[in-house]
Amino acid sequence: MTTYDVTVTRDDDAGAWVALIDGLPPHLVGATQVERFTDLDVEVRDLIAGLTDTDPDDFNLRWHHRWGDQDVTALLIVLDRVEHAAAQITAERDAVRRAVIVRGKAAKLSQRVIADAIGLSHQRVNQLAKTATDEDAEDLRS
Repeated sequence: MTTYDVTVTRDDDAGAWVALIDGLPPHLVGATQVERFTDLDVEVRDLIAGLTDTDPDDFNLRWHHRWGDQDVTALLIVLDRVEHAAAQITAERDAVRRAVIVRGKAAKLSQRVIADAIGLSHQRVNQLAKTATDEDAEDLRS
């Protein structure tokens, strides 16, 4: 599978992120700009696919992020990994909270008492109680 190197810089005058693509056939020049950083992957893939008449999933991208004289590539890779891990932990925490709320309701505890036990406001417990199901508690039984 072909891999293209993409160097991303910031053009503050244009208010845009600029992506320069290396590895295209010699007669092709690949460059694009986007306002939002999160749009880079889609825009770069669309550009390469259009220039090379391939599908956007038929090649790999190797990103290089240079902001001024700072190479932040490695830091962004770590940040992405940590953000993904945090999202997984947050989802697990939320599932456990719902299970505690279900068990608290089954034990006839008030939402205020449950809130006190899990460190949330009674209003937040009320919101979570509306979406919590018996399956939440069942899924977490060992």
